[in-house]
Amino acid sequence: MKRFAVLSVILIVMSSIYNTNVFQAYFMSDQYYKSIFEGSFDASIKGERLLIPISFKYKTEYDLLISIPKNDKKCFFSEKGALNYKFTSRGKILEEGITKSPSNTAHYCASSEGPLSALLLRFNLPFPEAGDDLVLVLEAVNPLKSFSKYSGSIICTVEPALMN
Repeated sequence: MKRFAVLSVILIVMSSIYNTNVFQAYFMSDQYYKSIFEGSFDASIKGERLLIPISFKYKTEYDLLISIPKNDKKCFFSEKGALNYKFTSRGKILEEGITKSPSNTAHYCASSEGPLSALLLRFNLPFPEAGDDLVLVLEAVNPLKSFSKYSGSIICTVEPALMN
């Protein structure tokens, strides 16, 4: 009986550790860092909108990234535009604001061949007061004009933020 209790405690502890974000991020990173959304969004056109349905597995911070197909840092560093965003659920606006401009973010991801990505927004999920119908709405009210040469190839991604 004592062995069963010890074994039960060990299994509970192991299960608890396995289900933590830290364990998942370090030991199962391919699944943990998998994007929850990826889609094209021409942020260089005024009035362009993108509706991103938010469905997630991990309770953690998430990043909204914008990517262009080439490692064109000049394009990113010269860009002063930003996107309007709002989180909606159950017909209500839960939060709204303006994303960072690609030139004002300190977080970039690049390879020599491309693509080049910039962090525009970081947020936590689950989102306070949100239902199962949470949507992130992006709108190019102040479009990213330097991205126009990549029109049709601009990608927005939502993925778990990298753990430090």
